[in-house]
Amino acid sequence: MGSAALQGVSALRSSGPPDMLLGLEARPENVALVRQALTGLGGAMRLDGPILADVKTAVSEACNNVVVHAYGEDIGPMEVYVRPNGQELTVVVRDDGGGIHPRPVEPETPMQGVGLSLIQALTKSVEFGGGLAEGTEVRMVFEAPGDVDPAGVEAINGTEPIPSPPPPGDVTLSVCGLLIGPVLSSVVAMVAARSGFSVERLSDAQILSDTLAAHAPAAFPSRHVQVGIDSEDGELLMRVGPLVADGADALVRASGVAGLEPLLERLPDELVVERPGGAEELLVRLRDPA
Repeated sequence: MGSAALQGVSALRSSGPPDMLLGLEARPENVALVRQALTGLGGAMRLDGPILADVKTAVSEACNNVVVHAYGEDIGPMEVYVRPNGQELTVVVRDDGGGIHPRPVEPETPMQGVGLSLIQALTKSVEFGGGLAEGTEVRMVFEAPGDVDPAGVEAINGTEPIPSPPPPGDVTLSVCGLLIGPVLSSVVAMVAARSGFSVERLSDAQILSDTLAAHAPAAFPSRHVQVGIDSEDGELLMRVGPLVADGADALVRASGVAGLEPLLERLPDELVVERPGGAEELLVRLRDPA
């Protein structure tokens, strides 16, 4: 899927860029990854346990609908868009599948029964958008008082605030503000665990994600840190970018502590600066041969 994760969200941008946008394939096992990202978000927002549980349950139901109904026997992209706003939290689950006609609930509606009723019960409001061959959007608004206000759309370094698409990956993540650390750490930890990493190497993966979260924002042209993640048995690959000029070198140097060799040079098995299309990306590869 890769950079397609951000290509289908133009309809959502009227509300500003998302504070978090997670792109991944509509597979059953990826619903758990969405829940893990929401766990990180809930920690950053200091959401009460019952509120976070409601958010995770309703969003899981919407994601399950994508997995079951959107693409038939095929596999296609799924996006989860999140924007906290004062006392509310908006979450949009979107697909590019066959779509449904927005209409009142009827017995033949693909998303029906317990799933839809549960979403309606757990949200402040829910809207359905899209149509046949246009994909589907499920927009859920939750009453979710927390300590994180919208990250805003102010640019830093004088550049366009809306992010470019993230690097390609089976999982793509665009996240900003105080959500960066908790969300990125949660996503990377689960992907590494699914790849069969040992406890020791899993710890290294989390250290890497925490290091990126701490230092990467200054290397990006907007407030969004963007990562594309691929994995297979015993291997995790993160592409970080697109970065500002010389951002990769600055990011690596910033990961040095007390005169020690930078963490981003010590922990990965491979560290490469690439320039696809001219913009810098930092490729970080971690292997666990066990």
